[in-house]
Amino acid sequence: MSNRKAFEGIREATQFKAAGDEPLNAKIELRLTQTMKTELKAIPGWQNKARSALLELIKNHSQDEPSD
Repeated sequence: MSNRKAFEGIREATQFKAAGDEPLNAKIELRLTQTMKTELKAIPGWQNKARSALLELIKNHSQDEPSD
């Protein structure tokens, strides 16, 4: 990421296996306003939707990377 201040989050991986598609249990700290927190919690299934969005972001980023 070219602008490190654009994303101020902390990931703390509690379990990780490098091989295969093992699940990664991680705590992601996002700095949100109280209004954003309230609005987010009002969305049914917001955690699964956030996971899906992160997966999509990772897939898109992987496709953009040139392979050697």
